[in-house]
Amino acid sequence: MKERVDILLKKASKPGTVISSWEQGFLESVQRQLSGARRGGAALSPKQVDIVHRVEAKVEKALKGDPQWEASWNEEKAWAWKIACNYYDESRPRYYGNIVDRAKANPDKIPSSRDYKKVVENKYAQKIISALKEEPKYLAGSTVMLRSTARQSLPYREWHGFKNVPLFVIEPTARAISAAAGCRIYLLLSSTSASTVEVEERYIKKWKAPKSTKKTGTYPEKPSVVLF
Repeated sequence: MKERVDILLKKASKPGTVISSWEQGFLESVQRQLSGARRGGAALSPKQVDIVHRVEAKVEKALKGDPQWEASWNEEKAWAWKIACNYYDESRPRYYGNIVDRAKANPDKIPSSRDYKKVVENKYAQKIISALKEEPKYLAGSTVMLRSTARQSLPYREWHGFKNVPLFVIEPTARAISAAAGCRIYLLLSSTSASTVEVEERYIKKWKAPKSTKKTGTYPEKPSVVLF
């Protein structure tokens, strides 16, 4: 059994396998236990053996691939996969971290149907994908400004430096970090410096010069006095 687990761990380390961090830890623990069993330690329980068999079947299936699923792979699925992986890579907490890390390490590898369904077909990723399929509200070259609500999404220094000044849209990106309306991220350039900032669509609006609050130094005339 130890040799079998050793081989399984080697196969599980190959690109494209889909074992979880728990399964990886379990196999390593079993490997140590079997090494100890040779020196009089405990052998595996029936439940442990069953888990090893299940992980082994999972690894073999992943390495073999799914020809039918791979044949159905197209640009639309690849785009949705990339969008969802980017979203979960930047989200906090970082869900599906193991899957996303495998995708980053093997960007040209077609994911398993299981991984695709987990990462792409949940309601949060679907909101992101639907939002990014729509046309950007502000095109490259547009002039925009921060909304007052942008303060909650930017560090104070950035918010203070970019508020109430015209901002030029460099690019409406195909990225998002929140499953909210107006989640598309825009790359903006300040009109007063060479500084850029990334802001979600919901935190910007069309540029409109703010009303001046400076005093003019003029005062209303005193009412005339009427004598009787």
